[in-house]
Amino acid sequence: MKKTMFVLMMVIYSQAFAQQKKGTDYLTKDELVGTWQIRSRLIGNGLNQHFVFSKDGTFVLNLYSDGDDARSLLKLKGKYRLTKDELYLTILSKTIVEEELEIGDMAITSSLIQFGAGAKIKEIKEPNPKEMLDPCYISILSRSNIKLNNEVYYKVKK
Repeated sequence: MKKTMFVLMMVIYSQAFAQQKKGTDYLTKDELVGTWQIRSRLIGNGLNQHFVFSKDGTFVLNLYSDGDDARSLLKLKGKYRLTKDELYLTILSKTIVEEELEIGDMAITSSLIQFGAGAKIKEIKEPNPKEMLDPCYISILSRSNIKLNNEVYYKVKK
């Protein structure tokens, strides 16, 4: 009876260890493809800051900040490479706003400072794009919820 209990305990222990090991698996490229929004899977009147990863190895990072109408960097476009839990990015272009700043109109906006009416949006190509030396580390919280370094992102479903 003791031998049977010992064998049974060893089987249970090995199964538990195997399942714990399985939890350290990595996100595949197919799982990464899609739209990932920061801090919430819910969409209000538009997406918050979010990544769009494509099958062809390209990405777009749309940068948004609540109540910050004076943000001059709006978007980054580039290529990505996924190696286990490491996401390497190469920035190919950035989209910026150019215009003088002005005080926000209290009747129209809640922002203190905003761009003027003549603001111009420009996409600027990187002259010598290089893969960033340091990767973003991906931690899987669930298959639709990940951490990129310290920021939590949720996969947005259509």
